[in-house]
Amino acid sequence: MPTAEFLPLDTKAINVKSFDCGKDAINTYLRRYAAKNMALNLNRTFVLPYTPEAYIGKESPGKSHVAAYYTLAHQTLVREELPDPSRLPRYPVPVILLAQLGIDRRFHRQGLGAKTLVYALRHAYQIASNPKGIPALGVVLDVLDQDALAFYQSFDFFLPLTDNPKKLFVPMRSLETL
Repeated sequence: MPTAEFLPLDTKAINVKSFDCGKDAINTYLRRYAAKNMALNLNRTFVLPYTPEAYIGKESPGKSHVAAYYTLAHQTLVREELPDPSRLPRYPVPVILLAQLGIDRRFHRQGLGAKTLVYALRHAYQIASNPKGIPALGVVLDVLDQDALAFYQSFDFFLPLTDNPKKLFVPMRSLETL
């Protein structure tokens, strides 16, 4: 069973190689690039660890595994890309990019995808609204495929960002009550 809290990725304590969400791009990112990009200060990946049943109660269980993860990064967009750009400056504005989100197959169909998304969006809101954080106009995400698009469209707050239906946006003000 997963822990109750997402933690920053630490490959010394977390086995990323065992993660399999069924999507090669999401698996590959966590396994090969997440820790490297964090070391370069390009983004932050947060994982929901769990201990496999085979390890429970053992003296030396080894590393935890990943039940779910998400990655946040900063990005800028020009006003023409945003819904309702009328009061925005003519220069690029900051947004938070939900760059990755994945749920291990062992935890599919248990509501963990929705919980991970909500946790990631709350985290983005905390970053943007904290006086010591970095402000952002909203959260942007690039949807991987039709399955992911159907998942995100099941939430009422995502808006299309461009003519591309796989590029979504949610304003920070919409996340205040999340």
